Amino acid sequence: EGKPLVHTTAPSEIQDSRVLEAKVFPTYGGTKTGVALLTGGYRFFYISDITEENPQYKLMTDIPGLDAPPSSWAALPQDRSIELLVSNNNSLYLIDRVNCTPVYPQRMYNSKGSVIEMSVLYKTLDIALFSENGFLWVGSSSLQNMYIEFDTEMPSPPSQMCWCGTFDSMLDMSAAVILVWDTEHLYKVVGIGMNPECSVHYTDSSLFVSHEIDGARVISAKTHELIRRVPQAMVDVLGVGSSQSGALLYDAQREFDQNSHKANDYMQEIVERGDIELAVTQCINAAACSMKPKLQKALLRAASYGKCFLANDNPEHFGDICKTLRVLNQIQSFRVGIPMTYQQLHSFTVTGLVQRLVRMRLYFLALPIVEYLKVPKGQQMVLSHWAMEKVRRSKESDEEIAAAIIKKVGMGDGISFASVANVAKNYGRTELAIKLLDLEPRSAEQVPALMRMNRFTNAIEKAIESGDMDLVHTVIVTMEAKETARDFINALKDYPVANSWYAKWCYLTDSEKLRDHYYTQDNFEASALLLINEIDYNGMVDAKIKQLESITRHFTDSAKEFETRLTKEQVTLIKRQLALQSKVPDLVGLTLNNTISMLIQRALFADADSLRKEFKIADKKFWWLKLQALVATRNWPELEKFAKSRKSPIGYGPFVKECIAGNNKAEAIKYIERVSKEEQVEFFIDLDMPERAAEIAKSAKSIELLDSVLNAIGPNNRVLSETINSFKNVI
Repeated sequence: EGKPLVHTTAPSEIQDSRVLEAKVFPTYGGTKTGVALLTGGYRFFYISDITEENPQYKLMTDIPGLDAPPSSWAALPQDRSIELLVSNNNSLYLIDRVNCTPVYPQRMYNSKGSVIEMSVLYKTLDIALFSENGFLWVGSSSLQNMYIEFDTEMPSPPSQMCWCGTFDSMLDMSAAVILVWDTEHLYKVVGIGMNPECSVHYTDSSLFVSHEIDGARVISAKTHELIRRVPQAMVDVLGVGSSQSGALLYDAQREFDQNSHKANDYMQEIVERGDIELAVTQCINAAACSMKPKLQKALLRAASYGKCFLANDNPEHFGDICKTLRVLNQIQSFRVGIPMTYQQLHSFTVTGLVQRLVRMRLYFLALPIVEYLKVPKGQQMVLSHWAMEKVRRSKESDEEIAAAIIKKVGMGDGISFASVANVAKNYGRTELAIKLLDLEPRSAEQVPALMRMNRFTNAIEKAIESGDMDLVHTVIVTMEAKETARDFINALKDYPVANSWYAKWCYLTDSEKLRDHYYTQDNFEASALLLINEIDYNGMVDAKIKQLESITRHFTDSAKEFETRLTKEQVTLIKRQLALQSKVPDLVGLTLNNTISMLIQRALFADADSLRKEFKIADKKFWWLKLQALVATRNWPELEKFAKSRKSPIGYGPFVKECIAGNNKAEAIKYIERVSKEEQVEFFIDLDMPERAAEIAKSAKSIELLDSVLNAIGPNNRVLSETINSFKNVI
C-alpha cells in the first residue's frame, strides 16, 4: 500500500499551467530523491529533496525558442543542484538555474536530427541518446566522451529505453542499453553492449524494463526475468576451456564424486600452483552469482571439498554465502516473486529486503529471515508492522486484538507500542490504543501519544511516574491549552507534583496566571505570599494598605494566626505613620524600630511611648532604641533624665558604651559608677584613664584586674607600672 510522502503547495505558475512531465532522480550522493517538472508553459522546475517538510520549487533557465514540448529531456544531478539536458528541434541544451548552453555530443557522426529518447546511468552519470533516424549514441553526460554509436535500423522511437547493469570502473564496459519497441503483434527487445554487440529478443506479451545494478529486470504479464551479463566469477569457474584454479577445483570435486583418480590429478595441479585458497574463493563467488539452487549446491560442494586441503581456513565467508543464498532462493520462489541476485541484495541490503517483505505482508518469511541472518532490530521491525496490520485489518474486539499482540510480541521493550497505538487511534479504536500504550515502556513515546488522544489524566500520571519533569511540563502546557480552565485546575489538584510544577512555572512566567491558579484552588496562604512579593513599597500608600488588608484576609482564611497578626500590625503601623506624617515627613515605609527611633530623635517622646504600648514592645528593646536615638542626636540632658527615670532593664553598661561611641567622655563617666568593678576597669581603660582603672582594681582587691591594667598600659608607663606592682604586693 502506497501513501503520499509529503503534500506541497506548488507555485501559482505550476498550478495554472499544470505539469506535463516529471522525472525522478537521486540527489546528495543517492541519499535523497529529487524531482524535475516540465510545466504547460514549457518551463522547468525542480525539487532537491521531496521528503522535506516544505520543499522549494526552483526555476531553471528558459530555453530560447521552446514553444512546444521538447522531444526529450533528462535530469543530471550534481552535488547540490541539477542540470537538465534538453533536446529541442535538432539542438541539445544544457541548462541550470543561471545558464543555458548549447552542447554538441563528441563524434556524433550518424545520429542526425532530434534526440527523441534519453536514459541516464546515475551511478556514473553516463547517458544514452536515441536520435530520430534510429542511431543510439552512448557516452558521458558531459557529451565529451563517446563509448559507442550504433545503428538500430529502427525508424520508430522505442517505447522504453533503460540501462542494463553499471560501469564498475572507467575500464569496465560491461553495461549495456536495453531498448523495447512495440510492433503490431510482438514486442522487440534489443540489448546493445559497449563492444558494440547486439542481442535481439521477441515476445508476444507486453512488458516493462527496469534498470538494476547488475542488469535489467523484465516484467511481463506472464514472466518476471532478469537480463544480465554472465558474471566473471562464473566465467572463471564454468567457462568452456577455463584453466582457472576454481574451474579445476570444480572438476576435481565432480571426479571425486565419481570415484575417479582424475580428482587427484586436478588437486595436484592446484597445489602446485599454490592456489587452493583462490580456487575455494572462486567457487564460493561463482555460487553467489548463480540463481539456480542446483548449480549453487554443486559449486559450494566444490568449495567445501577444497577447504579440506586448507590448513588455516576461515569459514565465515563460506557460511555467510550459504545463509544469503538460502534467503535468495526463498524469495525468488513463485510464492514470493522477488528474484534477486547476490549483488542486488548486497546493494539493497537485507534490511531493505525485509522492509519490502513486510510491506507485502509476508511476515511468515520476513521473521525467519531476520532471525536467521541476525538483522539488528529486524525482529522489532517485522513485529511492529505485523501489529499495525493486525490493528488495521482485524475485525476482532479490542481485547482480543490486544491479547493477540501481547501473545505474539510480549510485554518487553521490543516494538514501539506507541506507534501501534497511533494506528489504532487513526482507525477509531481509542480504547485499544489506550491498552497498547499501557504496554509502552518508553515514557517519551507513551506520554505524547496519550496527549494526542486527549487522555491528559493518563498522560500526567505516566509523566510523573517517569520522573522526567520536562515531560511533566509538556503535558501541563498542552493540558492548559486544550482543556477548559475548570477541568485543568481540577486535574492538577489530584497530582501535587504537577500542581507544584505548574505554580513554579507560573511564578517565573506569569504572576497573574499564578494568582488565578491559587484562587481557584482556595490556596489562601500561597495567595498571601504571592501578594507579599508583589507589594510595591515605593508606590502609593493607599494601594499598599489595600494590598496588606487583602494579605490579612488570605492569612485569616488559611488560619495562619501569626502571619495574620503581623500583617494587621503592619497595616496599623502604616496608618499611624500617616497620622504622624505632619510632624515627621517621610515616615511612611519605615519599620517599627526605625519609626520609634525617628520620633525620639525629633523629641516626640509621647508618640514614641504610645507606639511602644500599642505594639507591646519589650522594655529592653525600647530602652535600646531610645538610648541609641538620644546618643545619635546628642541629646545628653534627655539621656541623663532617661537614665534616672527608673532602673534600667538593660543595665548601664550600654549607656557607657554608647557615650564612648559618641565621643563624650564626661557623659560616659556619669554612668560608670553604676556598673560592676570589672566593667569600670574595662571602661576606664577604654577612656584612656589607666590611673582610675588601677584605683578601682585596688579597691576591688583583684590581682587579675590589676594585671589587665598592666597589660593595657604596656612597659612605657614605668611609674604607673611600679604603682600597680606595689598595689599587688599589698594585696
